[in-house]
Amino acid sequence: MPFYTVWMLEKLNITVTGAGDLDGNTQGDGSHLLGASITLDNDSWKQTSIQDNDPDFEDNDSTQQWLDGAQTINGVTYASGTRVEAEYRLVLRDPADPTREWIVYAYNINNSSPAYATIEGLVFLPDADGNFPPIGTPLTVADTSEGPFGLGSNPYLNFENPPCFTLGTLIDTPAGPRRIETLVPGDLVLTRDHGPQPLRWIGKTRLTAADLRAAPHHRPVRISAGALGDGLPLRPLTLSPQHRLLISGWRAELLFGEVEVLVPALALVGDRAARVTDLPEGVVYLHLLFDHHEVISAEGAEVESLLPDWLTREDIPPALRAELIDLVANTGHETEQLGKGAARSCLTLREGRLLA
Repeated sequence: MPFYTVWMLEKLNITVTGAGDLDGNTQGDGSHLLGASITLDNDSWKQTSIQDNDPDFEDNDSTQQWLDGAQTINGVTYASGTRVEAEYRLVLRDPADPTREWIVYAYNINNSSPAYATIEGLVFLPDADGNFPPIGTPLTVADTSEGPFGLGSNPYLNFENPPCFTLGTLIDTPAGPRRIETLVPGDLVLTRDHGPQPLRWIGKTRLTAADLRAAPHHRPVRISAGALGDGLPLRPLTLSPQHRLLISGWRAELLFGEVEVLVPALALVGDRAARVTDLPEGVVYLHLLFDHHEVISAEGAEVESLLPDWLTREDIPPALRAELIDLVANTGHETEQLGKGAARSCLTLREGRLLA
């Protein structure tokens, strides 16, 4: 039987205002939530695995839709084979911009323990622009209805990829994929060239929506799932525009004499598969530093780690640059060697566009 991945935000990470809870006597159609506000408190998305004999996540699919393996949700562990349902459907509207709406489904574990007919979280569909709801913004429940049922009613493919927040990027480690923000110095990360390598530093650069409006060249690039071929990236991947991805093949060899090259994400922009995106909640860019420039796996796609020459760019905040230079020095590199030792040839934006 096929299995599917569904990403949800657990109830413990959601605030409901103006109604009792996601649960309730009218939980079958969610009507008790009409007019209430729902706020996503954070982006701690939870991956769940479901076995199903059809490609739809449905309500009241009584025999063929269950958890694939034991899973812990909201701190409660449920046994493999426990039934799950898409209990009801909500339309969430941004009160500051009523043209922005999101469809969400209530994720119900149909189990008598700890309680029957509870809602364990919400799963999301992107809005018309391909974006997911902002974190920390109260969204109004504009409509409610029963959960979907029947072939073609609610395909898993509509929402099996989680929201494309940079903070949620999965990085391959020897212990399996890990969310980038859970990594700490000393953790091992899988690299293309040197196997597991210890992370020396992880840093953050937070840009608000106002920052991005003032400096639009910092807006992130969203690369759709499968846009790079062979099903990669496995999920939508959001990178800073100058963050480079490993591209290989005969075109790279023909144009640049290299089988593999590193190309800025911005060079891939040109159609819906990769595009510059506006995030109303701003963006947090995370930087991974190793002893050497490395090629690592993010959402299954091969991308670069922090290359020290990034520190020489004039648009890097001086305090961050000074901190990073100190950290680079502590890894044994000389600061005058900044910009040397790239894992592959690094193409300019213009060169990358030729290849793309």
